[in-house]
Amino acid sequence: MEFMQWVCIGAALAVAATGWFLVVPLYRGWRPLNDRMTDQVTRSAALVKECTTTTGAGTAFGRLSTIR
Repeated sequence: MEFMQWVCIGAALAVAATGWFLVVPLYRGWRPLNDRMTDQVTRSAALVKECTTTTGAGTAFGRLSTIR
């Protein structure tokens, strides 16, 4: 590889590292996103519990979920 290719690769890695260490933590602390993720995980867990306890679980004959 030529020198400029190494420079471009280094610059791309620097941009990716900057994004990872500076931008991602900002989004992890973003409250509306955390609230939505928590809500979605709660709903998913309830759906999994319902699917495993429904008569006919694992078939097409179990009742449909009312969780929305």
